[in-house]
Amino acid sequence: MIHPDTALRFISPAVGHGLVATAPIPMGTVIWVQDALDQLLDPTRVAALPAAYDDLLARYTYGDAEGNRVLIWDLGRQMNHSCQPNCLGTLHGFEVAIRDIRMGEQLTNDYGTFEDHREDDFFPCHCGAPGCRRNTRSSLSSEQLTALEAQLRLALTLTPSVPQPLASLLSPERLQAASEKAGYPAAEAVTLRHRFQDAHLPACMRHES
Repeated sequence: MIHPDTALRFISPAVGHGLVATAPIPMGTVIWVQDALDQLLDPTRVAALPAAYDDLLARYTYGDAEGNRVLIWDLGRQMNHSCQPNCLGTLHGFEVAIRDIRMGEQLTNDYGTFEDHREDDFFPCHCGAPGCRRNTRSSLSSEQLTALEAQLRLALTLTPSVPQPLASLLSPERLQAASEKAGYPAAEAVTLRHRFQDAHLPACMRHES
């Protein structure tokens, strides 16, 4: 499910439509969470689909770490690519704002960070960001990946302390796993999980010290 303070807007003739913020969204905000309405298509089901679905699968689904294709049911599937994104996925079923997003600003992520990124499946990039890679074929350099991971770690630090409209959809376990994947020591990831529980979840789900 996509963050409620977003809407579909026309961006430009080159880009088409995209998601924009209808209110300021602070860094650390959970932007999207994979939920029960999203469809998971396993490899067997994908292989059985007629060729007519190939372009639709490439455009509207992404691959997860288990080899499934994920079809997002809402406007989350309309998030465009940028070589300097303001959102980043965690590989644990949710995305986070990695910097403050202004009202009216487009929400973007970097398709080069996706689990199923392939250099033979690309399109021209018109993001206009400084250092634009010009297309989504090019993989990120190790330096670029390191910089994005650092931004994600910092954003996750703020996750317990900013408003989270999607908190009820994000399990604390997923947040902890994403924090560890982003480089947090296990003990710090547990602390982050407990802070999130205490700040955003009902009393029955809060951490008991």
